[in-house]
Amino acid sequence: MLCRKASDLDTLSVKRLWNDVFDDDDVYISRFIAHFGIECGYICENESEIVALAFSIPAEIHFSDSNNNQLKYIYACATQPNYRKQGVMTNLLDTVFQDACNEDYAGVFLHAADQSLTNYYRKLGFEDFFFRNHSCYYNHKEYKESAKDTNSLCSLREPLHPLRLNIISPILYQKKRVQKLNNFCFINWNDGFFRFANQTGTQFCEFENSFFAFRAVCNNIIVDELLGDISHEKAAGLLFEQFPESEVVQIRLKGDDFRCGQVKWCITLKNHDNKGWFAFAME
Repeated sequence: MLCRKASDLDTLSVKRLWNDVFDDDDVYISRFIAHFGIECGYICENESEIVALAFSIPAEIHFSDSNNNQLKYIYACATQPNYRKQGVMTNLLDTVFQDACNEDYAGVFLHAADQSLTNYYRKLGFEDFFFRNHSCYYNHKEYKESAKDTNSLCSLREPLHPLRLNIISPILYQKKRVQKLNNFCFINWNDGFFRFANQTGTQFCEFENSFFAFRAVCNNIIVDELLGDISHEKAAGLLFEQFPESEVVQIRLKGDDFRCGQVKWCITLKNHDNKGWFAFAME
């Protein structure tokens, strides 16, 4: 089998494999490839058949001492079912990693979809590095009482006074978040990433010198990032006012309770943070 970078000639086969494995719609897949480029993709082929793929997207990790390094985000790792558990993805990820190191990147990072994949990536040399907490707020008492995820329950909040949602551009949000996160270790995407996130459903807003990014998933609102002094309750109330049909607002926060990303370093870090903030995993 041959592992290599993808080319324009591979686009249709890459889209087909992506759709077969993840069941994402063609609009999203096509928009992703058009935005980031098929050349960010890596494939493994067997007799000219693409049997596995992974994308590698440039990003920057900003350390609290302002010493920044370039990383690559690994996304959309997919293997045909009849080629799984044969070392195909292991070889493909090693190719991605070696190329990143040869191109002077500090390492590669990813978001594991579940615990079994987390353990798999650990065996490949990835270490837990990005963490977060989250709080959940419920629009109706009945929904709260029937919620299955009891570990994430917060006490029911009374309705808040109406607030006005001030939507801002993804580029303005990107600039403001760098200022807000300047003293943290965090993944700093370029403005192109934020434009793509906006095109695929993420909205960015400002309220009382605070900023947050959110997206609608079924009847839930997920706040990927909340920066500033606004309380979580107030942010949830604002979103319930704007989206009254939503049942749950989940707010993701900097913290230590939940792992949300792993890193495999090409370099040895000295005197740096041992954990970071990774808000915008494409899940």
